[in-house]
Amino acid sequence: MVKPQGYPKFLRLSGRSAIDAAFRKGRYHRLGVLHAKALPTALGAARYLISVKKAIGTAPERNRIKRLVREAIRRHRHRLQRPHDVCLFLTARPSHAPTLAEIDEEIVKLFQRLDVAS
Repeated sequence: MVKPQGYPKFLRLSGRSAIDAAFRKGRYHRLGVLHAKALPTALGAARYLISVKKAIGTAPERNRIKRLVREAIRRHRHRLQRPHDVCLFLTARPSHAPTLAEIDEEIVKLFQRLDVAS
């Protein structure tokens, strides 16, 4: 049974071909500290990939950012009306540690852009 606000495994974008397609054909979105590539998909639900470069910081710092992004997706995924394969990535060290409120705002902004663009 899947919790309505959970982050189940089927939401994870995996598989080399799916990830490559999202990066090659997906539309680029610059958010605040995050960047995203999104590709509309025919699947029933959106799938997400979260990537944080090692240059960002230590493993606990990178894991914290990934947890924040997963939490923001979990809280706001119901807002995305059309399914997409979304690759979220962080490539440059932010000037300050991002907060959940900042990540939430970026995810909501991305979902609004995706619904308008599709």
